[in-house]
Amino acid sequence: MRIWSCLSLSLGLVLAGMAFIDRRSPVISTDEGYRIDTVADNLRVPWQLVFLPDKSLLFTEREGRVRIIRNNKLLARPVLNLNDIVLRNKSGALGLCLHPDFQKNKWVYLASNYLLDNRMKLRIVRYELRQDSLVRPFVILKELPANQNHTGCRLVFGPDQKLYISTGDADQPMQSQDLKAYNGKILRLNGDGSIPSDNPFYQNDTARKEIWSYGHRNPQGLAFQPGTNLLYESEHGPTGGDEINLILKGGNYGWPEVHHDDRRAGMESPLQQYTPSIGPGEILFYNGNQFPQLKGHLLVACLRGESILNLGIAGREISSQLLMLRKQYGRIRSLVTGPDGYLYFSTSMHDPGEGHPRDGHDDMILRMRPSGKTALGGQQLSSSPKTNTGNAGAAGLFQQLCASCHGDQLQGTSSAKALAGTKFLYGSDKKSIVASITNGITDKGMPAWKGAVSTEDISKLADFIIEKSGK
Repeated sequence: MRIWSCLSLSLGLVLAGMAFIDRRSPVISTDEGYRIDTVADNLRVPWQLVFLPDKSLLFTEREGRVRIIRNNKLLARPVLNLNDIVLRNKSGALGLCLHPDFQKNKWVYLASNYLLDNRMKLRIVRYELRQDSLVRPFVILKELPANQNHTGCRLVFGPDQKLYISTGDADQPMQSQDLKAYNGKILRLNGDGSIPSDNPFYQNDTARKEIWSYGHRNPQGLAFQPGTNLLYESEHGPTGGDEINLILKGGNYGWPEVHHDDRRAGMESPLQQYTPSIGPGEILFYNGNQFPQLKGHLLVACLRGESILNLGIAGREISSQLLMLRKQYGRIRSLVTGPDGYLYFSTSMHDPGEGHPRDGHDDMILRMRPSGKTALGGQQLSSSPKTNTGNAGAAGLFQQLCASCHGDQLQGTSSAKALAGTKFLYGSDKKSIVASITNGITDKGMPAWKGAVSTEDISKLADFIIEKSGK
């Protein structure tokens, strides 16, 4: 039976027995069955980690660099500098992956943001890695809608040798439901950028033929389960409602029409949703031999949750949940199993406005290896009552729920009209505003917040909008 209930991940909770950790120390010993080594520090958001066949570690820094760590040493010269990168909050150099036949063709795929006609876009480019340089760029896909917060973008090759690409809704929620738009989708391509003829909408002349699934908000993790070849995904929800999904061919995952615990016929429900938010980044199925306890488990890098979420999978269900490294290293962005079987992960503290670097060594790439003990520590998760937005305050609620579309000062954006100095199309009295917030206006891209936000908070938010808009 699926676990539908929300999980309360109290931000104030610290694991029992955890001592203060000096993050500058190159080796950290714990009593939890693992040791932590610092592989590299003083980085800027290492967004994606990928091991090369020669055991070197290739990674993106979101500021626009691709770099290599070889023989435990960070090479000074990047293998690529993107001079036209656009950096706004969570944009920049993002997903990275190798072609399955990399040994022969040396192909590396990179996702990055850029500006076109003063609008942010996302592109996927294939390079060749030659003599520690990425050369011969070949555009796989370009002019994908992007924004500073909801861009995606994870890249992974599946067992079918196809390239899977996750895209965010680019702060245009209803576009996730539009099969003519790239927003809020998982795309599937051949390695040369052509479209596989067995894609679900290949014969649909009114749809993007690259689409594999749709109705996503901001998916940042894609992983295929060994043995079953099933595709799992992690996705950022709105003010909580983060999801772990099993991705089905042609599936509609509901955003913005359903979220949190909402259900609707014809739309796929998450295996698990998390409220408050854990901020899920990259996911992987651990396939190494160093941690037998993790074999076959789905590991989730948690940004807001500042941990690694360890999920046991039984059949197509989540059977167990454990938080590891809770509140020790800050926001965790990327995860990869090394050729040595150790677990490598990166921090993401240079993240406006959630991430706040805590010392001169952020960000870091770290390695987890066994300490000789048999048990891995962590915080067991169990079902708990639904948690709402807490004490965010009306202004905070507006920033969480409304500002991305209506502007932080109600001035409007390209996605929605201003609330200040304009006529409200659905009524400007409090009862009408409460109804709009509660039930949403999904055909215009506004989610329904009933069930995700308390009635008391919705009332406060309506008062705030009335006051600030001068209604």
